[in-house]
Amino acid sequence: MSRVIKRVAYTGVAVAVLCGVGACASGPPKTDSQAQADKVMAERVEAALNADKSLFAKHITAHADNGVVRLTGYIWEASDFEEANYIASNVPGVTRVVNDLELNRNGNDNAPTAR
Repeated sequence: MSRVIKRVAYTGVAVAVLCGVGACASGPPKTDSQAQADKVMAERVEAALNADKSLFAKHITAHADNGVVRLTGYIWEASDFEEANYIASNVPGVTRVVNDLELNRNGNDNAPTAR
């Protein structure tokens, strides 16, 4: 076989393998009840975050996926990373918390404080 044909064959196999891995990783689509349960879980986590007086959670959003909660948005204090994790992990039904929060020092537009 010529080099070109071998290269095309290897590339085709690699593309097929990657497509197969991608299809397996995405999993089956969620049912309406699963999507609703995730929505309710995210709302409960956000309510718990907003109810905590020591955490300014206005800019934190929770995303739920079958018990795994991902926190996104930003916070102003480094200690808020741990506080948000602690609060979210104690909501019934949460099995794991993924913290994708960003630290935003000095609030918006480098103002002295945005709280």
